[in-house]
Amino acid sequence: MSISNPTQDQKVAAVTGSSTGTGFETSLILARNGFHTYATMRKLEGEKTKPPTEVVKNEILLLQVTGLEVDNDKSVADAINTIVDERKRIDVLVNNAGYALGGALDDSSMDEIKAQFETNFFGAVRAIKAVLPVMRRQGAGRIVNITSMGGRISIPLSSSYHGSKFALEGLSESIQYELEPFGIKVILIEPGAVGSNFWRNIKIVRSSSDSNSPYSPLLQRKQRRNK
Repeated sequence: MSISNPTQDQKVAAVTGSSTGTGFETSLILARNGFHTYATMRKLEGEKTKPPTEVVKNEILLLQVTGLEVDNDKSVADAINTIVDERKRIDVLVNNAGYALGGALDDSSMDEIKAQFETNFFGAVRAIKAVLPVMRRQGAGRIVNITSMGGRISIPLSSSYHGSKFALEGLSESIQYELEPFGIKVILIEPGAVGSNFWRNIKIVRSSSDSNSPYSPLLQRKQRRNK
């Protein structure tokens, strides 16, 4: 969905996880401030793509909805290559895609834990590695990693989520020194509780939903507080 054909020196931004919530709003803010913005999301079909389409048409924004699945090497590479082919640059990458896995570590399967890290941590790593050659060639760029207050403090029954966010914090603090000589800045944003659908979309560890789990009473109390 291309709305206009600005000059090739137009600043370009890419935002992961833009179907709803923080990613959606971030894409709109960037587009409204003159960035040619690629709002990327895992699924393009269905109602989730309808709101951005309507807003873009009404406001005539420089915003394109593009498929990008952060868990998939090829999907990330294809999306970034497409952006570079079309715009010849990427000035801002916002790593927003992620979700929360709720449940005790004891109940969590290795597959569930790996899936949490695959999206929240390795998904960001894939996107960063894909844009770095472009930003180094430009001699400038901004990488914005959306972590969480959960990347600084932890609460029970979210150990995998906290682990993934702490990991992204550590990675971000390290690569800022590696990338500074190339004119690339790394920015961490650690949101607290925000009015979005993030916690409504939390994934619960399968075993924790079992009433026989020793952690079931603690999980039920936490769920009641989050409502």
